[in-house]
Amino acid sequence: MTPLQRSLQARLSLALTLAILAVALCAGAFGFLSAYRDSIRQQDDLLLQVGTLIARLGGTLPEDGAVGSYPGADHESRISVQWLPEPGQSPSAVAALPLPSGLRDGFQTAVMFHENFRVYVQPLPSGRRIALAQETDVRDGIASRSAWRAVIPVLLLVPVLLLALRRIMRTLFAPLAQLRREIDQRRDDQLDPLATQGLPIEISPFVDAINRLLARVQGAMTAQRRFVADAAHELRTPLAALSLQAEGLQQSELSDTARARLQRLEQGLERARMLVTQMLALARAQDQTAASPRTRLLLREAVRPVLEDLLPLAQQKDIDLGVDGPLTAEVDSNPVELGLLLGNLIDNAIRYTPAGGCISLALAAAAQTPPGRVRLEITDNGPGIPASERERVFQPFHRLDPAAAPGAGLGLAIVQSVAARLDIMIGLAASDEKSQTGLRVILDIPAPGQA
Repeated sequence: MTPLQRSLQARLSLALTLAILAVALCAGAFGFLSAYRDSIRQQDDLLLQVGTLIARLGGTLPEDGAVGSYPGADHESRISVQWLPEPGQSPSAVAALPLPSGLRDGFQTAVMFHENFRVYVQPLPSGRRIALAQETDVRDGIASRSAWRAVIPVLLLVPVLLLALRRIMRTLFAPLAQLRREIDQRRDDQLDPLATQGLPIEISPFVDAINRLLARVQGAMTAQRRFVADAAHELRTPLAALSLQAEGLQQSELSDTARARLQRLEQGLERARMLVTQMLALARAQDQTAASPRTRLLLREAVRPVLEDLLPLAQQKDIDLGVDGPLTAEVDSNPVELGLLLGNLIDNAIRYTPAGGCISLALAAAAQTPPGRVRLEITDNGPGIPASERERVFQPFHRLDPAAAPGAGLGLAIVQSVAARLDIMIGLAASDEKSQTGLRVILDIPAPGQA
């Protein structure tokens, strides 16, 4: 199907436009025919009145008639009055018009001098008859002018109606456009019902069906997250037991080969423990039913404990982890969840930044910060993330280079879920624009009073 066939608005506009044009054409044709009939009646009434007046005055009339010769200039509006020849009598040589003698009483049309004449034959009390004639050009001119006077308003009204129709259609379909924009602006995890206030009653059932579908999807996602959380929680006990058994084996006398295998086993258990911990954190971050109370706090109060926890890890890789400038800006957020978000971001930066690298946290200038926000930038000089992958890295278990650093690919997924709960906007860019290396994470955090 073509776009026109698939668009209800276009089809409705086309149908109404054709209807308006059809009505306009019918109105124009009706106006022309009405004006033409009125002009005929007007000309017949004029001839009838003149003939009746002459009959009442006694029918005194010169033999050559009451009008000059034909054809001639300015003769379209003249009325010729002359004697009609008697049956068997030839027309008078001095008569203005060569009227045939066989004309009947009343109105008829005759052709003379290659022109159409409207002729009215009036009998007189004396028994003779007179013929009153006028060219039909007058009548046609009156009809044409009357028809145009009837059609022009309709023709002028058609564009106005089409413009009004276009505006009306836009107004009527505005709720649908607003609904489309609202759906497009939603996040993937935003499954709350759509508002139905102000929608046309024809659209409300469709929106209600979408809301029921969203409720079912939200229920399925909630059940899936609960299953993941329960599974991760259940895995903690056997992993803890295996870790204890591995620690017990460390106290035993083992060969070098067995001890190397035990070390690999402990590394695997550590990765599994980290994966379980991140899965639980992701499940809590994605839980839409849990409340996230916000409070007014200094940004440094959320950053300091995160840096204290991760500084030993940075020192092991000889990474310079610090803050550029005081983080004295106030934000409106949840300190625990904001710390979880910052912890995952800084932990990722430490993992992917090479030894001897640098990671810094700084507030952006006020001119670069959106209104009602506080912009915090976390910059490192690691390999960075290609522009084509900056959307996909927020997907769970997505990793650019699994061999580059240990992990499960859940850190940025947790960051995105927490940011959605706290109304924090995240952006990724290269810290070195020329070489497109390094990573700059841009966090636009709500300021107090702007949540």
